[in-house]
This record gives sequence, C-alpha cells and structure tokens, in this order.
Amino acid sequence: MEPCYTASSILVTVNTLQGKKMVESGLQSGDFSIPTSWPSCLPLPADVEILQQKVAGLQRELEDFKKEALVSIHSLEDAFCEMNRALGQQEEQAARVKQRLREEEDRGVVRNKVLTFLLPREKQLREHCRRLECMLLDRGCAHSVPRNVQAH
Repeated sequence: MEPCYTASSILVTVNTLQGKKMVESGLQSGDFSIPTSWPSCLPLPADVEILQQKVAGLQRELEDFKKEALVSIHSLEDAFCEMNRALGQQEEQAARVKQRLREEEDRGVVRNKVLTFLLPREKQLREHCRRLECMLLDRGCAHSVPRNVQAH
C-alpha cells in the first residue's frame, strides 16, 4: 500500500514498507546512498526551481503580512492608550461632578434645616410685632390680638 500525501501542489507517494526496509538495510550495511530506482521519483530541476521561487514568494508575503500585522497592532495599541486616557479624564470629571453634587446636597440640607427653624420664628415675630404695633398706636386692635395677650 502506498498512501498519498499532498504538499502544496506536489503529490508525493510514500511506500513506508519499502522505506523502512531501506533504512534497516542501510543501517545494517552502512550504505545510505539513494537506490537507482529513486531518481524517477525525484522532481526535475526546473520543478525544483519553480518550487524555490514559490517558497521565496511565500516567504516575502509572510514577511509583508508580519509587517502589516505589527503596524496594525501598534495602531490598536495607540488607540487603546488614547481610549484609556480619555476614559481617565471622564472618570476624573465624573468624580468632580459627584463631589459638587454632594456639596450642593449638603448645602440644600443645611438650607432646609435653617428654613425649618426660621419660618416658625418669623411667624411668631410677625404676630408679636403686630400686637406691639397695635398696643403702641392704641388703635384698638383688640380684635386681632389673641385673648391671652389682651389680658396682660
């Protein structure tokens, strides 16, 4: 049996049993020369030249691909660094905005506490001023003055 192996566009037929026998006999005899039946299997020099040209072309294409891949990788790294920088700036800005919001909320809480304290006091003071004005001017504002103040 001769299994066929394909390498690029070259069809290679391998007789493993014959190869094994040749290696074993070569090892025993010390002769590693190629048998005369093999030259018909070897590719022609023109084919070898064509193959070498194809291999050289593929190597050039591979080098070009490597260069293009490296350029693309560097471009991606630059874009990634730029995005990280922009993200850092956005995070800093968001932190500043959050801090300002916390400060504004704190001021709002303080304002509410002050207003909660001052509004009832203002109402009391307005009533007291009205009573005092009525007493001072003696206008007879008794109808607007509460009874507990009239008694005094």
